[in-house]
Amino acid sequence: MLKLIKPNIEYKDKYIDMIDEWQKYGGPFEPCIIEYDCSNSIDELNYDAVIEVANNYSNGKIYDYYTDYFSSSDFYFIVDEDELIGMCELRHNLSNLGQEIKGNINCGIRPSKRNKGYCQNAINELIKKFEEQDKDTIFMCFDENNTIMPKVADFLDFKYSGIKELEDKKILLYKRNT
Repeated sequence: MLKLIKPNIEYKDKYIDMIDEWQKYGGPFEPCIIEYDCSNSIDELNYDAVIEVANNYSNGKIYDYYTDYFSSSDFYFIVDEDELIGMCELRHNLSNLGQEIKGNINCGIRPSKRNKGYCQNAINELIKKFEEQDKDTIFMCFDENNTIMPKVADFLDFKYSGIKELEDKKILLYKRNT
């Protein structure tokens, strides 16, 4: 059974194994913690920093000080039968720019576990957490080259709402009323 679990010390070895797999396979690396850890040597991975970053984001200490996308976010490990499948993020109180570029949801599945329904199941769990906040609209944004996420968005009743052009890429915008 799929569960979303906040990063904690119990998953250190499983997280390092997941990052090692991702580094061997290559990107995309989502959410941002994964991207950061995949750009560093596996021998130098600081798992305490992973937990600290997750806690800081949850408490509104966002490291992108120059752009106001959201007020806080919660990172979760995606776990199935105690196996670490990936990581996801639920962002809170999006700014207008956050609605167009980031969205509330970010999800990354380790390469060996893709195409097995984990992404849509994890996002469905994030939607449940979002609905507990009594918010009206949930947003998803992703690169136009991502061929999987439009299918996941459609399956989960998100509606295409436009495209945002950034310097060298285009971001697809989807939203869903809760």
